Amino acid sequence: MWCPRRDLAAPFYTSERRALQARQLQEYRRLLYVALTRAQDRLYICGWQSRDYSKEASWYALCRAGLAEIATPFSFDTTALIGADGWRGEALRIAAPQTIPPVRDSRAATTSAIGSLPSWVKEPPPAEPNPPRPLAPSRPTEVEPPIFSPLAARGRTRFKRGLLIHQLLQSLPELPIGEREIAARRFLALPTHGLAVEEQEDIRSDTLAVLNHPDFAALFGPGSWAEVPLVGLIGGNAVSGQIDRLVVTENCVHIVDYKTLRPPPATATEVAPVYLRQLAAYYAAVARIYPDREIHCALLWTEGPQLMPISPEILAGYLP
Repeated sequence: MWCPRRDLAAPFYTSERRALQARQLQEYRRLLYVALTRAQDRLYICGWQSRDYSKEASWYALCRAGLAEIATPFSFDTTALIGADGWRGEALRIAAPQTIPPVRDSRAATTSAIGSLPSWVKEPPPAEPNPPRPLAPSRPTEVEPPIFSPLAARGRTRFKRGLLIHQLLQSLPELPIGEREIAARRFLALPTHGLAVEEQEDIRSDTLAVLNHPDFAALFGPGSWAEVPLVGLIGGNAVSGQIDRLVVTENCVHIVDYKTLRPPPATATEVAPVYLRQLAAYYAAVARIYPDREIHCALLWTEGPQLMPISPEILAGYLP
């Protein structure tokens, strides 16, 4: 059950929520019991607190409340143990005489070795990749070329056409070649699309023309992948994105990025810089994965549709 606001909570919802919270608290305390009973000779209970954390519900708070009446306050200082930045403060301690010698593992560190900490303890961690948050080529922050307006003349038809072609190019390659045309006809004939027969045939023929084109068939054939996630470190920048279409062969790798609802430029040199930067990031990351293979990149404009290869020379000026 889901309650959007507290004042809309039904009695059954409230009672079930309280029962769930009680079960969670019981399990939380059972885990505390397991943790407490694992100690053999000595047990340290430490706590930490953040702005959004309720300290009353923590193991530390539960233990401190339980020990407050029977434990003895004392001051502690760990400077001698871990250096100038040790911890100092007040704590509670409860102790009992040792009645039998403690069981020591022969592999355990001895008391004399505690003071020799590794050098990295006092060194700052290495800098995070710049920027700390990964670059996301699939979600560019730059201004993109304007899309076709669904309110303009023929805009509604072009808007729907572009979205349907994109969906077909993504899903049809998953089917055997002999089943693609039937699947495309069945999909485009769905009443939800509201397409006339002529529109269905136009979209189907244009989409299959791309899938069946001899120069592009390998991009959509067996072994090709759709919606491939990609993560890499390029020039000190973390890159995270998703490639619309990827094909890896013995000699080369093909990267295809779809552009929907955007008017295609006349030539590759006129492609918007935001798209070239996106492809260049994919190019650089994939080249790190497959350094011994040629990398080929292309933009697939669903308006048409049209497949436009982008040369490495063009991408060279937009590498991250």
